[in-house]
Amino acid sequence: MRHAAEKTASQIFRLGGGARESQLKEIADSGNQNCQAVCRILSHCRVFQFHDTSATAKIRSEGYIDDARFLRGDGGNLAAFLRGLRNRDGGKRYYDRIVRHIRLIMPQFSDFDLTSSIGNERYVRLNWRENGSDHLFGPHQLSDGALRFMALATLFMQPPDLRPRVIIVDEPELGLHPAAISALAGMVKAVPPAAQVILATQSPRLVDEFMADQVMIVTHGGRPPGTVIRRLNTQDLAEWLERYCLSELWEKNVLGGRP
Repeated sequence: MRHAAEKTASQIFRLGGGARESQLKEIADSGNQNCQAVCRILSHCRVFQFHDTSATAKIRSEGYIDDARFLRGDGGNLAAFLRGLRNRDGGKRYYDRIVRHIRLIMPQFSDFDLTSSIGNERYVRLNWRENGSDHLFGPHQLSDGALRFMALATLFMQPPDLRPRVIIVDEPELGLHPAAISALAGMVKAVPPAAQVILATQSPRLVDEFMADQVMIVTHGGRPPGTVIRRLNTQDLAEWLERYCLSELWEKNVLGGRP
């Protein structure tokens, strides 16, 4: 067994350049064990981006009822996924938890109505009902922020066996009310350690919901030029954090990460 204090020497593999995509898969297929290990890790990562909530977005449209094995990266099968989750063994408690979180930022929300579409039983739409009303509302009657929060709540509150091992969400704060951003951070913190969550954000409000050592600054630089990722050190910022919050230090350019 390797002694705990002993460090493994770093290995550098150059994947070539000028290609339309990374050549990692090609090198892994040729038998390189290090690249094979990286490919295995990446295969368990899933990227989510719920930016498109336009009138023609898939998340607002009818979806195939059986497209419910996993939540798609654009949330396009949200209605089918929620219906499948509610109907699967042991899934109802996770579904109910998602509904409770949605009510935190949308108090008038009662529940989803995920009955299959009239005239086309193989498709379902993200319909919903309001407290104290017998009217049926459609996804076109949801704000962009409410729709995105529904997708985010489903992503983070789904059962562990359906949740990806690594969840990467691009700019989850878009369109969210400040209270919804706080609720989002709470859901992220509630994800068990078995899954890793990576948020790419430009929101000072969201950054303030986390500790300094949970934040990484991404910049462009170095030699040769490339992406540089640096984790914040709480001890180095101790004196600053006595007087300022993280967002203020970001705006003062103490942390970096500025254009």
